[in-house]
Amino acid sequence: MSADQKVLSVKDLKTYIYVNNRCNKALDGVSFDVYRGKTLCIVGESGCGKSITASSITQLLPKLSRIESGEIVYHSERGDIRIDQLERNGPEMRALRGAEISMIFQDPMTALNPVYHIGSQISEGLQYHSKNTLAQLKQTSIDLLRQMGIPLAEQRVDDYPHQFSGGMRQRAMIAMALSTKPKLLIADEPTTALDVTIQLQVLDLMKDLVAEFGMAILFITHDLGVIAQVADRVAVMYLGGIVESGPVAEVL
Repeated sequence: MSADQKVLSVKDLKTYIYVNNRCNKALDGVSFDVYRGKTLCIVGESGCGKSITASSITQLLPKLSRIESGEIVYHSERGDIRIDQLERNGPEMRALRGAEISMIFQDPMTALNPVYHIGSQISEGLQYHSKNTLAQLKQTSIDLLRQMGIPLAEQRVDDYPHQFSGGMRQRAMIAMALSTKPKLLIADEPTTALDVTIQLQVLDLMKDLVAEFGMAILFITHDLGVIAQVADRVAVMYLGGIVESGPVAEVL
């Protein structure tokens, strides 16, 4: 893959939610491209469709919603894959999700399982997509927690989510998403619960991953300061559509 190669193409995507005998057009013709080694930031007010865009790409949509039309094309090394045509929880989608396309969810309290250790949840994706031993998996979890700035990582790896603060749970979620070194990372407001110092560390880590592995990042946020720091391109969403997009300096 060359540096200017597309990792993801979304063309005229329409995702509708059916509830209370109404059709809500959550996404109404969204188009954008994400390139290898680049960060595209999607910004917009609450309810404009940012998170539904991420859920459509990962096929993690609510039950009463569906992709009505449009294309989501993941440009893998094996060839183009039409994500919109894959079965939601079929073997092809499960093989992609977590290994090549990872997502950092908005709310770590609902995304983390309260009855499993943090370490086992971080290593779960690696266990599914690699052949590492349990000792290697645990060491990887410790290394990732340490990278995220969590002190005493060797001890905290065996803690449960309720023993972590909100910011630490968010960092554990980010470690989970980064564990498999995906080609495409979808980050849904990943730094919202973090204080400024840790936010800076996490954003620097993401920039390092982009530089080192050529990872493509789709970054969803409200924070214009974060956009100025990490984005190469910005897309502004409003009422389920993209109303403006371009290089970060021009849009800001």
